This record gives sequence, structure tokens and C-alpha cells, in this order.
Amino acid sequence: MVLFSQEELTRLRLKAQRGAPVLDRLREDCGRLLKSGIKVPKSGVATWSHYFACPQDAGRLEYSYEHERDFRCSVCGRIYNGEPYSGAWWRITNTINTYTAYNAALLWLLRGDEACRGLAEDIVSAYADNYPNYEEHGDIPYNKPGRMNSQIICEADCLDMLARAYDMLKESLKSETRAHIENEMLLPGAALLKKNRTDQLHNHEVIVNSALGVIGLVTGHCEYTDYAVNSKYGLIYQLEHGMLADGMWFENTTNYHFFALKAFLSFEKAARGTPYSLLGRPEYRRMYKMPLKLLQGNYSLPRLSDTGGRGMFAQLRDHYEFVYGVYGDQDFAAILAKIYETRERDSLDAFLYGRDEIQNSYLPLDDYHDEGGSGLTVLRGSDKSQYLLIRHGKYGGEHDHYDKLGLHYSCRGIEVLPDLGTVSYGAPPHYAYFKNTFTHNTVCINTQNQPPCNGTVARFLRNEEGTLIECRADWTRPCELPDSFVICQWDADAYRNVRFARSVLFTDEYFLDLFRVRGAAGRQADWIVHPKGKCESEGELAPLQLDGSAPVRYLKNARRLSREGVIQSVWRGEAGAFTLCSACSCPSEAIYAEGPDNPMDAELTYFIRRVGGAPDDFMFASVFRLSGDADLTDVSICFGAGCAEFDFVLDGKARRHRLSAGED
Repeated sequence: MVLFSQEELTRLRLKAQRGAPVLDRLREDCGRLLKSGIKVPKSGVATWSHYFACPQDAGRLEYSYEHERDFRCSVCGRIYNGEPYSGAWWRITNTINTYTAYNAALLWLLRGDEACRGLAEDIVSAYADNYPNYEEHGDIPYNKPGRMNSQIICEADCLDMLARAYDMLKESLKSETRAHIENEMLLPGAALLKKNRTDQLHNHEVIVNSALGVIGLVTGHCEYTDYAVNSKYGLIYQLEHGMLADGMWFENTTNYHFFALKAFLSFEKAARGTPYSLLGRPEYRRMYKMPLKLLQGNYSLPRLSDTGGRGMFAQLRDHYEFVYGVYGDQDFAAILAKIYETRERDSLDAFLYGRDEIQNSYLPLDDYHDEGGSGLTVLRGSDKSQYLLIRHGKYGGEHDHYDKLGLHYSCRGIEVLPDLGTVSYGAPPHYAYFKNTFTHNTVCINTQNQPPCNGTVARFLRNEEGTLIECRADWTRPCELPDSFVICQWDADAYRNVRFARSVLFTDEYFLDLFRVRGAAGRQADWIVHPKGKCESEGELAPLQLDGSAPVRYLKNARRLSREGVIQSVWRGEAGAFTLCSACSCPSEAIYAEGPDNPMDAELTYFIRRVGGAPDDFMFASVFRLSGDADLTDVSICFGAGCAEFDFVLDGKARRHRLSAGED
């Protein structure tokens, strides 16, 4: 057996005898399939789980193993049938089957549960019976096809779990059954994975390599493992070329950083103790340390680019138990200890790979600034309650969003000025709304998406005024794209010859923003924010018809404020009153509109400072203040050559600052 040594088995069986709630839960899950009987597709009908979402509001459909139709939206209650929902149901069912096979085999291995052994064998054998009937199929964006499923990474995931289940069952199976499973499913599956691995840096290729390597180890066909680890675009190559200078995975999103790491360590859980293991290399430790620098005040992670959910706090335990067990790093102990302040330590990874005890350790939340790697800057303030993240770094490819120089702001872990992340990829709002420049806290030209751009930092300094960062995005220069396939979803003409410079001065009480746009003469430029909370605006608002690209069509109740100068707006939300005072150096209009939050059953209010028929060089300037009351008064913003002077009164005290943005 590859997965566990005899010494590990003895230790785990003793732990199981003493009681293990996680194994009890796995037994309950297996019991459902033991009672209902397994459902394995006879042909390649499974498609993509991202289709299992409501096309109206992107809400996940309610899944039941027993019911193959009448899928109800968890948000709006609509009922869906037929395709693409049926194929998505089969995709999810394949996952449940293959993970159940692994869990059932594990329960037999550790507890001697013969019913679970039979269930695991039935599932693995049923897929081996039908795998020859699964024709290669799939038309999912960015993905190669599969047979059991319609994309190769889903194929890899399912084959991986079936291979692990087989590894645990192997010694108990008849020789003809072993030959059937290997020759009809695992080895043809490995050949498919090898054929459909793409020559690129990508989490997909890590997943494919990981499964390919595991199948090689389990079947003894280590030529597959050698290819998965050592070939160009294999696991070593992905580590050496996919990790940025500061330890961030090149796709530059919190979700896909961990998605790639999960696949790397999935291989390592099988390869431990073999010559193919990469645990002795430095990359894993660095990559696991990096996200801890981005934690918000509640120790959750921001939703950057193609990231959903609510910050990944609880999920981090399943990422850090194994690496803490391997490395014993104090930072890894600290995040686990923080998670277990409010949750039981009862995950499967904790049971299988975790250390007996987690050492007491403190994880500080400090500012973070990077220029040569991810290009992310986090500013927190002296009491660490605030959190301002500025995205100025490298373009990350498929799962990045077109939001160069965008902002994300939270307080005590409560989103105030959020990056919305995204929703299920099969739902229309993913591409039509969430992934677009217009739905981020940055500047958008002609309501179109920014082309890929690698941002830079011109200045980063701290002084008695606060922390200043000046970052730039320049579309007059070519952008070096990552070695990864990307579909063009941007408008190069809209940003031709355009240069952005954004200067932010961050203090404990407020932050200032000066955003300079050059080279966009004659075009429309929108400075956009969408804070959370109920918006209170000043002055008389007139109805407005908004036109533009796809994301604009998701906005409603648009209103125009017809006056120039400094415009003050207040959003009252869970974190307090968030005040914005906005100005522009050239004629502009202020627009308010409601748009979807994430999840889409909630709304937030957009504030758009719009310049139509722009001059060649102009600026937006703003003061942001979060407090219990709107106590920012007498705000004056005066523009000069490439700079702005801010004068205002805060808590009865006059403040004055001068910011510049870019060389003249």
C-alpha cells in the first residue's frame, strides 16, 4: 500500500479505537449510499458542476443524491430541469461516489467495517465497468476534455480518489478484479490525463500531474509518476516557475493559491517516503506562509478575483493541518490555534496527518507591501482593525480580474469597500458582471475591461502624515503575460495609450486617494466605488438611463447629481458610517445606482464619478473616512499640475495634505 505505512496504520487504528468523531461522520455519509444504492453513469453524461446554478441570481441549486430532477435554487426557489443542470448533477454525483469510495475504504482499513469495504469495491468496480463506455467530451472554457467528466481536472480529481480507494483495497481484491480496475480504468485514465495535460503554468496542470503521479504510484507504473513530477510543466516545473517572488501562486488570487496547493499536497500525501516527494523543497513552506500576510482583522482572507465564499477562515484548517504536521512551523500553528478557538479540531486531515498538539503561538497582523512578486499592499493602521488592500501587481491569467489599481477595504473583518469576488462560473453573471473592470473599485474606460497589465510602484514611504503608496498601470507598454492560456475578454482600443497613477495616503483616521488618468482623450472614464450599507447622498438626484457594456446592465435605479465640486456621500452599514468626499479636476457628473452584491440576493450602492469626452490628463480625488458618525466637514480639494491639495476638518481639527500622482 502506498498511502500509509504499517507504522502509520497501527497509530491510526489505535486513534480510531479511542474514538474519532470524523470517522463517525464518514460512516453516516457512507450509510446513505449503502441504503439508497449507488448511482454510476453508464455513459459520459457528466458535464460541469458550475452549471448547477441559477442563471438569474447565480444561487446554487439544491442537490440530492436520490433525485435526478427538479433542482431548486437556494436563493429564489425557481425549479430547473434538463440540461445543463442534469449533466451538472451527474458531475456532482461522480464526486460524491469517488470520495465515498475513498472514505469507505478508509473506514474498512481503520475500523474493519466490512460493509464499507463492500461499498468501496462496488463503486470502484462500477466505474471500471463503465469507464470504457465514457467517450471523451467537453466544451468548458479554458479546459481540456475528460471521459467520466467534461473537463480534465474533474477527471483527474475522480480518478485520484478511485486510485486511493483502490490502493487501500488492493490486497483484499481478487487478482482478476485488480487487473480489471487497473487495465479498464486507472491506466486508460492515466493515459488520458497525460494526453490532455496542457503545456502551461496553471492549477489545472498541477491537478492533472498530482492525479497522474498518484495513479503511477498505486499501480506501480512509475513512468507516469516520473512524467508528472519531472517533465517540463510537471510538478517541479510548476513550483519553480509558478511561485512568484513573495511566495504567491502566479494566478494571484487567494482561492487559486490554495487550490493549487491542495493539488500539490494531495500528491505529497501519497508520495511521502518515496523518491518522488517534494516536501524537502522550500516552495511549499513559502507558499503557505504568504496568505497569512493577507489575513483581515477577523483572520479571513479577502475575496480577490475568482474567489467566492466568505473569506475561507474555517477552510484553512484543511490546508494547514498537513503542513504543520510536516514542518512544525509556528505560523502554521498560530493560524490553526486561531481557527480552533471557535471550532472543534475534528477534521479528517487533523486525524490522519495532524500533530497530537498544536503549540501556542501568536500570529501578528502586520502591514504588507510587495513590488516584485504578487504586487499586493495591505495597510492596517496602528490598532490593526482597518484593512486596506491595493492591487498593483502582476496579471495572473485566467482567474484574475481586470481591476488594476483596485481597492478592497474592511474593518474588523467586516467588508466596507469590497472586492466582490465571483460566483459559479456556469452562471451568466460570472463573466457578464463580476469579472469586469466596471464592478471593481478602480477606473474604467468606456465601461470596458482593462487589458492585462503588470502594475508598478513608484513610491512607498511612511512619515508623520501616514503611509503613502503611489502605484501605476501603463498600457503604452507591452505586458508580459504569464505562461498560461488566456481568452481575450478585454478591449485594447479603449485603453490604448492610457496610463493610470493612483496615490493613496493611509492614516488611522482616514485615507486619501488621488487617481490620475492620462492618454484617454475623448473617451469616457468612470471612477467607481461600491461600499456596503445604506447610501445617503446630498442634493437633488435626477433619474438617468445607464448604457454600456454587460456589467452596466446589471445596475438599476441610476440617478445623477448635477453639480460640480466636492460631493459627499455616506454609507451606513455594519462597520459604521463610511464617508466619501469626491472631486474631479475636469467637468464630470456623479452617478448613484444599485447593483448586485455577492451573494446576489443583496445589493450595494455604486458611486460613479463620470468624465465624458475626457481631456488628455485629469484626476479624481477623494477622502474616505470610517467612523461611528459622519464627522468629516469643510472638505476642499484643489487641483494643481499632477497633484491635489486636501483641506478638511475632522473632529474639529483642521487637516491639510498634498498628494501627487505620476510625473508631469
